[in-house]
Amino acid sequence: MAPAIHLFGLFIPCILPLGAAQGTSGHAYPLFEYETRSLTKEGLEDLLAEAGVVDNASLFSFDDGVEASPGVGRPACKVFPGDSEWPSQSIWHTFDKLLGGALIETVPVAAPCYQNLGVYDAERCAAVRDSFTNPYFHESDPTSTFWPLFQGRTCMVTDDSNSGNCTHGGFPVYAVNVSSVSQIQLAINFARNSNLRLVIKNTGHCYLGKSSGAGALSIWTHNLKNLEYHSDLKIPGYSGPAMKVGAGVTVREVYAEADKNDVSALGGICESVGYAGGYIAGGGHTPLSGLYGMAADHVMALEVVTADGHFITASPEENTDLYWALRGGGGSTFGVTASAPCTSPTTPTTTLHPSFYAAYNATWGSDVALNSAGRISVPGNRLLPRRNWLDATRFNATFGVLRRQVEGGRALMGYHQAPGRRAGVGAENAVNSAWREAVCFLILSGRRAVGHGGVGGGPSVDEVRAASWDLRGECDWAVEGGRAGE
Repeated sequence: MAPAIHLFGLFIPCILPLGAAQGTSGHAYPLFEYETRSLTKEGLEDLLAEAGVVDNASLFSFDDGVEASPGVGRPACKVFPGDSEWPSQSIWHTFDKLLGGALIETVPVAAPCYQNLGVYDAERCAAVRDSFTNPYFHESDPTSTFWPLFQGRTCMVTDDSNSGNCTHGGFPVYAVNVSSVSQIQLAINFARNSNLRLVIKNTGHCYLGKSSGAGALSIWTHNLKNLEYHSDLKIPGYSGPAMKVGAGVTVREVYAEADKNDVSALGGICESVGYAGGYIAGGGHTPLSGLYGMAADHVMALEVVTADGHFITASPEENTDLYWALRGGGGSTFGVTASAPCTSPTTPTTTLHPSFYAAYNATWGSDVALNSAGRISVPGNRLLPRRNWLDATRFNATFGVLRRQVEGGRALMGYHQAPGRRAGVGAENAVNSAWREAVCFLILSGRRAVGHGGVGGGPSVDEVRAASWDLRGECDWAVEGGRAGE
């Protein structure tokens, strides 16, 4: 019997079907090596016995739905560092031992700029400052994210090491540097049984900071970089090129593999986005949406660890509820995906009229600013449906709001994407229905105050709140569009 959908602050990557015990997928190709290292109930018992874990073995057990999980009770709030129920250092040591030394006691990425944590280093601080708006810098850190606004801005880069203290704020206090599915399972079981807050990070690109969490344990999937191309995959319902994508692979890496094999990949404009993470979980809008729909439409299956700690396959044939939910239902919700096989459309023949293409190419590098991390701003996403262009009243209302955004000094980025209902493989999915009617995806940004680049204090809490309400009030128009991600 397939387990019901589990909801629990997780971040989702993308992969394919599985058969952990045999090392092959339930579908067409073998598991990645890191997926073959997964735990069954019997395997967990053997691991605990080998490590000599007796007294605290229940903290790492699976939830089989028979009775309440062992360990602490279930109060309204998760336990927090300093609480009496917080795991002791010896328990954290045991956890690290079971993980094979993969547990990281985290330090905020800008801590070298401060005196209070004992890691002050002027040279390192300068390097952090120089890289603070580089997305790849934040991706390579186990807890840092692109949007410090949602972390609480408790450890921003500064030139004055005596200007204040650096604290974790919304950063997790521990992170697991994942290199196997078994480590994901252990982390989920330990967090559930110890009543810990649990978050998942691949790249930290999420606008809403879902990979942050004060006092949390983080599952860091970014180093699961396996990527395999299959030129002629044959499974029920599909025959053709496909890629199996590991949890830590970015859009940039998927594009490189597609280019090498002369196929297309449905990825976003921001190449630093984690492909098999929140991108697929959020639906996956792409410049190719008009041709092929959303990236989530092309996911054939997913290998996922659910909230009970079990490693399962979600596909059109098994765990169909999760297969529906994981494709567009939102990141940090249903499970931790280890990988996913996705179809790779063959590259269409394109006619190019290069009149202005040289100028476009010459300025393309400047667009990396769209991917900048560490900015302090308030983004607001909007999906505009075709009907806003077909009705004069709606058109005028839409145009009026957009004009006021520009005249008000706000940043506005537009993507002309119309996914329609061009499902690639599998059944219906959880992609927001507003995408299917959209012809334009807009990202609006609240006004930036001094210090918006991530250095110094930046805007006050009141200024941020005012900017947020400004976006809501002005943009929850009579435009009748939808908000991306809702």
